[in-house]
Amino acid sequence: MHTIRTAFSTPILVRDMEESGPVNHRLMEIILDMESRTPGMKRSNIGSWDSQKDFLEWPYEEIAIFKKWVINGIKEITLKATKQKYNPKAQDMLAHAWANVSRADSYRKIHNHESCTWSGVYYVKSDLVKEKSVSSGNIEFLDPRMLCIQAELPNSSFGSRVRVVPRAGRLVIFPNWLLHYVNPVEDDSLRICIAFNVKIESQSVKRRAGTMLPLQKAQQFAMVETDEPSS
Repeated sequence: MHTIRTAFSTPILVRDMEESGPVNHRLMEIILDMESRTPGMKRSNIGSWDSQKDFLEWPYEEIAIFKKWVINGIKEITLKATKQKYNPKAQDMLAHAWANVSRADSYRKIHNHESCTWSGVYYVKSDLVKEKSVSSGNIEFLDPRMLCIQAELPNSSFGSRVRVVPRAGRLVIFPNWLLHYVNPVEDDSLRICIAFNVKIESQSVKRRAGTMLPLQKAQQFAMVETDEPSS
């Protein structure tokens, strides 16, 4: 056999939702109203406003539509990652989300997301002028194989970065552990997005969890046995 295989690939889904304009317009109104009434949360964001992680609980029809988009995207990227062997059910997806409003000079530091299966972002509004730099407001993903930065091979993808331009109606989904950041917004434009995390509780995960005991209880049981007088 003679072959060159591609190993350790990392899937990133980028999907532009068709005819999302009316939904985006209403989502923009909802998010800007919430920004005007509530203090922002501090995470990896610098100079921008983050809502609490209860966005999916806000009682609006447009958020229900957004949920469907996320479910379909999670199904697609999961099928890709598992070579079409696992199609997760919507009821097995646990999720939370938060809204973000970014203006001039705001950015996000390098970070990844908390323990889950997939993370993502959906762009509600993005009118980046990019007068100073084509990277203004772009989200960039880093090669997870950090030692690849040392590779000296011209024109290879080792150690490179994947850049995604934020456009209104664009959905991006990626593994939660993938390091990424957002370049500073270098003009006076407004960018609104929704970030989210999704944990898939597959049957195999539930089955493994069902065979395990809480560590604290197991420890207490061991201590009781140890305290018994020896014969």
